[in-house]
Amino acid sequence: MSDSLISAMRRCGASLAETSSRQAEAAGGPFYGTVAGKSGAKLKVNAKGASLLLPMTTACASAKDGDRCIIEMIGPQAIVTGILAK
Repeated sequence: MSDSLISAMRRCGASLAETSSRQAEAAGGPFYGTVAGKSGAKLKVNAKGASLLLPMTTACASAKDGDRCIIEMIGPQAIVTGILAK
């Protein structure tokens, strides 16, 4: 391979890594919500001023109205991953 092609590939890889890093920072990590209902494998959650119907992990199966929960962004999808102990 030519030196210019190798250099271009390195720049592209560095740019992609930087973009991924910025997207992870923008997601803001986990946040909290309050359970407002349950429908099958989804929880209705009030968080950040919105009412959301989100998928949940099996760890949240015993959630009840009023429980505080942890919501994580996994790719473009928000998922309820845990219930806080009372």
